[in-house]
This record gives sequence, structure tokens and C-alpha cells, in this order.
Amino acid sequence: MRARSDNHPVSLDVQALYTVQALASIGNVSTRLLRRVLRANGVAFVRGGRALFVPLAEIQRKIPPLWESLQLVAQLRLAAVPAAAARR
Repeated sequence: MRARSDNHPVSLDVQALYTVQALASIGNVSTRLLRRVLRANGVAFVRGGRALFVPLAEIQRKIPPLWESLQLVAQLRLAAVPAAAARR
């Protein structure tokens, strides 16, 4: 079985779709919690096999606070990578 390339992204790279699992790992929440939040806010999912994909444009348009949180987490992770490398 091939490893998924978007399971542990360091930042929100430019992609049309992300798996719910990848977004949950970025936000440090459970997949189940994120899926409930997305469904409660009317975000449309795209199913590909067993994986659920989410367009970032849907999150940006329908849940602006979540969008801002994802961006902030991605920025903080990017800032932490050079800082960790400098300590070595």
C-alpha cells in the first residue's frame, strides 16, 4: 500500500483538495471532530475511494474562523522549522 503524500503536510501547499485527515492533523484535532464541524457548516466533500476530500475554497467561504486558524497553524509550523534547525 502506498503512503499518502498529504498525511503530514508542514504547510498548506497549493492544492485543490485536501483529505479530512490531513486538515485534521494540521489543526491538531481529531478527524471525527473536523468532519462534524465541516458537515455542520455545509461544506461539500468529494469522495475518492475511502478518503474524503475537502476543497479549501469551501472552508474559506463557509467557515472563515477555521480558515484563519489553519493559516495561522501553517505559518507557525513554517516558522518553527528554521528555528529548530538553527538550534542543532
